[in-house]
Amino acid sequence: MKLNRLLSTTLLAAALAGTPLLAPMATAQEHMEGAELAADDSKIDAFIMAALAVAETRQGYMAQLEQTADEDEQMQIVQEADAAILQVVEETPDITVDEYIAIGEAAAADPELAQMIDERFADQHSE
Repeated sequence: MKLNRLLSTTLLAAALAGTPLLAPMATAQEHMEGAELAADDSKIDAFIMAALAVAETRQGYMAQLEQTADEDEQMQIVQEADAAILQVVEETPDITVDEYIAIGEAAAADPELAQMIDERFADQHSE
């Protein structure tokens, strides 16, 4: 069970970290909006689904980045990754990009919210 929690925390963190397009600075009001959105179970479920898709997409592009040393090529890969990540979130049912960002930023600022999301992920994906 601890492995599942560690894995889920890592997946959610990976989904939120390193995505320049989806990681703007959030204000206190945005954190509050994210916390309010997180009170809706369907939004949390959609956030988890989007975060998993973002993590998978990001992992594929990270592999491409590791295979090239050319700066121009790396920049192109990063731009493609940003676009693909944005598309993945846009295509996730029941959540918008703004809602995804708001929940992610709120979870990053609120350890209790992050733990709640982590536990919900673990509950959904435990066997």
